Amino acid sequence: MIEDDTHDLLTKAYLEYFIENEKFERKLTHRTHASSRRSLRKIINLAKVRHKEIHEKYAIKKQNERKNI
Repeated sequence: MIEDDTHDLLTKAYLEYFIENEKFERKLTHRTHASSRRSLRKIINLAKVRHKEIHEKYAIKKQNERKNI
């Protein structure tokens, strides 16, 4: 079984948030409020991880280009 990378997890987290937000918009309760915010926190955390991955991948590419000059 192939593990999801951060991009895939971020996409799934957004879809989860979308569903939770729809529930919140239909029914403004403490439970739907909490679940939609929990989904957003998950997106924030995954976005930070992906942000770092992208930066590191770019830095490695640039470093390799400098070595080849």
